[in-house]
Amino acid sequence: MLSAPLEHQSNAEILLWQGRYRAIALPLIGLSMVTLKWFGVISGESLFAPRFGARALLAAVVGIVLLYVLFHRVMAARLRRARSVGRSAVYLALASDVLVLFAAVALTTPPEHYDRALIISLFSVQLTQIFFGWTATLVNVAMIILGYLVLVSLAVAGLPSMSPAEELWTLALYGIAVLLYVIVQGHVATRMRRLVQIFTRAQEGDFSARYEEEPDQMPDPITVIGRAYNRMRTHLETIVLTDPLSGCFNRRGLEQLSEREVSRALRGRRDFAVLAIDVDHFKAINDRFGHLTGDEVIREVGALLRETAREPDVVARIGGEEFTIIASESNEEGAMILAERVLEAFRAHQFRSLPADVRITTSVGVAAAPARDGDIAKTLSARADEALYVAKRNGRDRAALWSAGMRAFDGSTGAHGRLTGEQAQAS
Repeated sequence: MLSAPLEHQSNAEILLWQGRYRAIALPLIGLSMVTLKWFGVISGESLFAPRFGARALLAAVVGIVLLYVLFHRVMAARLRRARSVGRSAVYLALASDVLVLFAAVALTTPPEHYDRALIISLFSVQLTQIFFGWTATLVNVAMIILGYLVLVSLAVAGLPSMSPAEELWTLALYGIAVLLYVIVQGHVATRMRRLVQIFTRAQEGDFSARYEEEPDQMPDPITVIGRAYNRMRTHLETIVLTDPLSGCFNRRGLEQLSEREVSRALRGRRDFAVLAIDVDHFKAINDRFGHLTGDEVIREVGALLRETAREPDVVARIGGEEFTIIASESNEEGAMILAERVLEAFRAHQFRSLPADVRITTSVGVAAAPARDGDIAKTLSARADEALYVAKRNGRDRAALWSAGMRAFDGSTGAHGRLTGEQAQAS
């Protein structure tokens, strides 16, 4: 479902473009009816013709149509200024349609042909169902039924020979047909909303939802679209959430998966750990061997970290030679064991893109705590960064566990906790 502000904005946009068609469609129907009656192409007198005269009634219809057009012009101007309206504006527009339609029919049509109003009203029901949903459609149908009942009541009162049972049977058939249409169209609209929700989540980088095909007992183009999305979902997730160089998750993927892991940790009241990892002296690799070699090293680093981490862990590259591992369900001891595995993996690995005598090490900052609130990932990431800089300051190729009172940044660091230019170059 759309949130209230989005729904109100959508209502305004739909009413604006529908207003242009309203200003053409109903006036065209009304004026065509007046023209044909005026020149005698359509015979038969309305219930009110003997009292007021046919020409006067036709003039009244023209006046009603002009008022209808003026009303929607005023409404369009207000919609452009407001850009957001609630359901009351939708109901007001629908009421104006019903009022003009049944007024024109009452003033120009013989009672035995009042069912023409029901036929014309089907267009309004269809547009309402497609663009405004179930509630507005039911309100619209209720207005139409009420208008038809008023017409029939006036006819029965003016023409004793008219059979109300026949008219009510016509109304019942109309109700059944509209109900069946609303059910079918409502099913289509529900599935379309499911697709919109899936695409909205995908736009935000969340590809966890898939289109469920099982409820679609009668496959149609919507099912085809859903199946196409399911086939592309994994590929899209890889493109949007993965760093193409290292093969690890990127920042966006890290943020999304962090939320998921935090939610799981909170539900289970489990420990949560973050490892901040930085390749030692990576700038020297770039300076000595070039950036293409540096890129190859990053690719191998990403693969090495993914192989070393546990299967449920989230490995992400957050920029340059900086990586993060989210280790859910890990306490301080478990996180330090993982950090030591990372260190040993780097010490033992021979990077294919570098000479045999060149070894690469890494520094790791570790922070862990029980998950107690939704900000635990951000808190632990900041702590892991502090611990990382302590590890680098203490000689690199080591892991440091964050503890209360740890001072990663002292007088030898720059403002705001950043390394000075000399230290940054050496990192």
